Amino acid sequence: MRAIGDTIDLPVRYRRTKITLTLVTAVLALIAVASSFLALSYQRHIVEASRYNRTFDLGQTAVELLRLQFALQQSQTSGDIGDVAFRLSIINNRLKILSSSSSNSDPKQKAMLEDLKNVVSTLAPLVAEPHSPTAMREGVSKLQPFIGPVLRLGSLSHANVGDEIQQNQSQLSIIFATICFVTMTFVAFGAVLLVFVFRQNAKLDRVVRIDSLTGIANRIGFHASISGKQNVEQSLIILDVDHFKMINDTLGHASGDRLLVELSKRLSTSCIGASVIARIGGDEFGILYTGSNAANEAVECSKRILQEVRAPFDIDGRLVTSSVSLGVSSCNINSDRGSTLFRHADIALYEAKKAGRNQFMTFHPDMNQHLTRWQCLQTDLATATEKEQLFLLFQPIVDLPTDTTRGFEALLRWQHPELGLISPAEFIPIAEESGQIGPIGSWVIEAACQQAALLPINTFIAVNVSAAQLTNPSLVLHTRASLTKNGVSPERLEIEITESTLIENDERALSVLHELRLMGCRISLDDFGTGYASLSYLRRFPFDKIKIDQSFLRGASHCEEAAAIIAGTCDLAHRLKLTIVAEGIETEEHREIVRAAGCHLGQGYLFDKPLTAEASLSRLAFEAGPDAFKKCG
Repeated sequence: MRAIGDTIDLPVRYRRTKITLTLVTAVLALIAVASSFLALSYQRHIVEASRYNRTFDLGQTAVELLRLQFALQQSQTSGDIGDVAFRLSIINNRLKILSSSSSNSDPKQKAMLEDLKNVVSTLAPLVAEPHSPTAMREGVSKLQPFIGPVLRLGSLSHANVGDEIQQNQSQLSIIFATICFVTMTFVAFGAVLLVFVFRQNAKLDRVVRIDSLTGIANRIGFHASISGKQNVEQSLIILDVDHFKMINDTLGHASGDRLLVELSKRLSTSCIGASVIARIGGDEFGILYTGSNAANEAVECSKRILQEVRAPFDIDGRLVTSSVSLGVSSCNINSDRGSTLFRHADIALYEAKKAGRNQFMTFHPDMNQHLTRWQCLQTDLATATEKEQLFLLFQPIVDLPTDTTRGFEALLRWQHPELGLISPAEFIPIAEESGQIGPIGSWVIEAACQQAALLPINTFIAVNVSAAQLTNPSLVLHTRASLTKNGVSPERLEIEITESTLIENDERALSVLHELRLMGCRISLDDFGTGYASLSYLRRFPFDKIKIDQSFLRGASHCEEAAAIIAGTCDLAHRLKLTIVAEGIETEEHREIVRAAGCHLGQGYLFDKPLTAEASLSRLAFEAGPDAFKKCG
């Protein structure tokens, strides 16, 4: 079984899809980023071309050369060199701009501009020296060769700048087209991804609503079906497998799962016309009917299910018999839905289990009162031991040939402070279902040992042990400790179990019973003959005593078959060397019947009702006198 928090391996196709989506996204992202950087670069070049125009600078340089020539020529006649100095400073500034331009990459252009710069630098002394017409004429002639080349450079620069701008624009168009393509690809990819996500969500929604073991709906899908069917009458069946824990414990969880799968198949066959069939818990199923005839359909379906489940299940070649309990609830169009429907079905299911399982019950409002009382008793029972509300009564078990008391059966009672005396038939099932039977059972054994310590050493105490106690290894330890603490020998403590207790988990029960018997305790099978497997249990379990159920004795006075069963049981017990106790002896006729059949011991209202601890001591004192009370060592 996978532990909580473990990672779940995805199928190969999902891993491949994940890798493909990641790679495509990464490639598109890289293309988009690279295209953006290139676009910014070309845009910067275009902006630089617009901010700095080399063609204009070269053209202005040529104009300034002409103006400088003209100023030199004018200074020959006027003698004024102020304009020459002004024009000379302008031309020097133009040359600096041209020299610093990054666009000047042609070596010939560089050489020509450098020569022009050198020539201009030779004109600087003309401004500082006294006026010399000859020097002015030489300056004019020095500048003349550069005017044409500078003009040609301007034209060439104009052509180059145009070509560069056109090339940048062309590259930029390609980049923009690439960006548009990537954008459209992203849009298309996003659309595909959305479709993929929607499809996966739809699959996930189906997976979330389907039970992975049985393939039918799960609790989520079941609730969704109930919520989605409004304005229509609904009937809900909740089904629970009886003693499913025992199946898991004895056959293994794999076999238990297999049984659930087979049961779901039978439900699909039995639940004709159901709106939805779902596994809503471990061994719990839900069936929903809708429509004007939903209530009747649910009842008929419950009957079919009980009939269908009677046939054994084939679990890996082994036939397994199981049963189910069902609770049915219905609601009309105007009533509350969902939680109310479930709560009522749960209450009906509880009533079906309480009535003996393997049946269905339909919710009735009176069941609410039963549940309220059950919850109240469950809460109060948790503190009943601490508050000393539990006590024991002791019913005598009499030796039939001599009519003397041989022992007592300890009977648990509960005196509720508000509800009065609560019957064991009511609170014992509550204790078993709520898990309180363990502590209560331990208290009973301790109290029984305390009473046994006060009785004569030849008098035994019998206590009833539940299925939960019998499968708990601590029962042996607690029993030994209680016997030792109270100084009671083990053979004076008798452990009574019923056949239904063994059915719960016979393998574990067998182990615990053997330990108790090895310790010295006596083992008694109560209510013998009421189950279908009593005879087989006599062979498999180490019993010392059997107690014939009182139902046989009630009919023995006017039914020869009942008397024959008692006689046959006694004969069998004699052959197996078992002690026989007859329960429910209420008349002299009853006593004579069981005595004639060969019963050793008897128990019933003919001899005495269940007695308090003090009254049981008084009974023994009345029978045998004070000398009989010797404590065991």
